[in-house]
Amino acid sequence: MQAVITKIAVMFIMMAIGFLLGKLKIITNDGNRVLSNISLFLVSPLLSFVSYQREFSPSIAKNLLVTLGLTALLYVVQIAVVLLMIPKKRCGSAIERMSLIFSNCGYIGIPLVQSVFGNDGIIYLTMNIAVFYILTWTLGVSLMTGKISVKQTAKNLCTPAILAVVLGVIFFVLKIDLPDIIHEPLQSIGDMNTPLAMLIAGSTLAGTNLIGCLKKLRVYLLSLVRLILLPLICAAILFCFSFAGADPMVLTIVLIAAACPSAVITTMFSHRFGGDSVYASEIFAITTILSAATIPLIMWIFSLTGISAVI
Repeated sequence: MQAVITKIAVMFIMMAIGFLLGKLKIITNDGNRVLSNISLFLVSPLLSFVSYQREFSPSIAKNLLVTLGLTALLYVVQIAVVLLMIPKKRCGSAIERMSLIFSNCGYIGIPLVQSVFGNDGIIYLTMNIAVFYILTWTLGVSLMTGKISVKQTAKNLCTPAILAVVLGVIFFVLKIDLPDIIHEPLQSIGDMNTPLAMLIAGSTLAGTNLIGCLKKLRVYLLSLVRLILLPLICAAILFCFSFAGADPMVLTIVLIAAACPSAVITTMFSHRFGGDSVYASEIFAITTILSAATIPLIMWIFSLTGISAVI
């Protein structure tokens, strides 16, 4: 548990630096957009791909399938809970639903899992990220627009994040090892993920009216659901699967992803599809700040079951 608290503290110091750079306009809005694209389309996919560069193991392959299945199950449960809690007719329901369903498993989850478990953990988190992108570009688009195009969805699913996982799995199963001259630069770029993600998150927060959103009770109620209620439901489900012999590290990683704050992609989708991007940014900002306390809390509660892989 001390490891989680320490790593979160380190990550939030990096985020604070990003916040300062954003306030000083060293990282401008355009600069933040460029950094986000570099992270989204290059750094994170390479980190995912390189994590599969290891000797093939039936146990790892089994755990990947278990991770995929557990992630899908937890999303189904969370989607059901959120859709029941947030009426469709409510003003801002699309933003609220998407903010609660989708956690920031990329920008926050990857750095945290990498810090605690290294690439041994990232390889399992990639399954969560793949499901995340599949759902955001299907259910997420549907929530934001009220409709969905099969052709456009198929095109959207060909994202670098998903392609990196597919290629990584192929290389892993076929036992294709990259030569060092190629592996080393790819690994080095992938290792940029944590500081880059934190700088992006911090500079994004700098563009938010923190004083204004701190006064909104509704945002705190949504944060309670995103950061406490849903993770506890997920923890209870994962605890049940521990009796089926699921790997404690897999269970812990899936829970870390579920305990992350609201995904920044909700704000991106709001800009793209004409939603209330200010409201989305407020939820992102408050849940991100509060997650510094809630993630260790959720992991501590989970550790009381005796199956957590984090000490």
